[in-house]
Amino acid sequence: MSLLFNLDTILGDFSDQMKQTVRYVYALSLLPKPKVGFHASDADGIVSAVILKNLAPYRKFVFIPLGYQELRHPEFGAFLSSVEWEAIADLAPFHSKRISLYCDHHQTSKDLPKNADLVLFQAGAPSASFLLAQHYYALLPVKIQILAQLTVITDTAAYTTPPPTQIPQDIDQASEEDLAWLLDDLCRTVETPEEILTLVQDLSSRQLHICDQPEYQERLYKLYSLRKESFKIADSIPEADAVVIIQGKNKVLTSSLVYRLFLKNVKISCVLYPGKRFTGLSFRVNSTISDSILDNYRVDTLASEFSGGGHPRAAGGRADSLQNALTKLSEWITEKNLSLHVYDLRAR
Repeated sequence: MSLLFNLDTILGDFSDQMKQTVRYVYALSLLPKPKVGFHASDADGIVSAVILKNLAPYRKFVFIPLGYQELRHPEFGAFLSSVEWEAIADLAPFHSKRISLYCDHHQTSKDLPKNADLVLFQAGAPSASFLLAQHYYALLPVKIQILAQLTVITDTAAYTTPPPTQIPQDIDQASEEDLAWLLDDLCRTVETPEEILTLVQDLSSRQLHICDQPEYQERLYKLYSLRKESFKIADSIPEADAVVIIQGKNKVLTSSLVYRLFLKNVKISCVLYPGKRFTGLSFRVNSTISDSILDNYRVDTLASEFSGGGHPRAAGGRADSLQNALTKLSEWITEKNLSLHVYDLRAR
């Protein structure tokens, strides 16, 4: 795949918002500087970028936030594979050329060729940030190490406290879980590649104290409002062993919706994101499911049926269509002798 190709021929496969993302990622990829690719969709990928930003060799590199929607697109994914990457973090290895650093922790990347001078990989490790911070411990400020430690909670959703609806009054006195929620929520409020890169830079300089800035406060307040509405929706959904949520155009904070469902003893949640070219899927297992019986609920094995992967309790993938996703999910859930309820947010 040539680095120069007609981007307009593939843009029709993406939503309007994703078109802007693809254009931006494409433009960054053409810059004549060393490049770092990182997972754009969660706190672990963003903190991984923050860590690398704090290491002298990477400070002047071009950082490019990436999601699996771009990487799994046949033509654009092939283009991204051919880019001259220097480092890749918190993503399955997609590069075709040898790179300097590769870091990941997902089980599904275990048997894939890493093709890097330095490979920081441990299947099942808490997070990619954790592995990076562990390796570069002596070179990182303590405050950046703390951010990496928080991703141990955020990336496995290992919370024992409910999602917050307000900013902690005193960051320096907040509990570790409160800080993990804050980090998680800050990463949820950024939507465009530009916002993600600004967040990486701001976290690098001021860590979680950036929440005293008006722009971040405004975003957090909007998120908290969505969270309250998502709680109400969850409370209206009938209880079942497995609940499938079909995302609609109106924004809903599905992570909070799922949290509330788990309080109602739902065992497995499946959130579907219908798109023009394929349907994205996100799976979660209730933390009340003990490790001794987890094998019957492992969603990483379910995700492998959808060209995806992740953790036993949190995973994702994609399907060619919404109907195919619903059919396969229904079959899997029936085989497990679980009850199922499908809730379509598009009807709201």
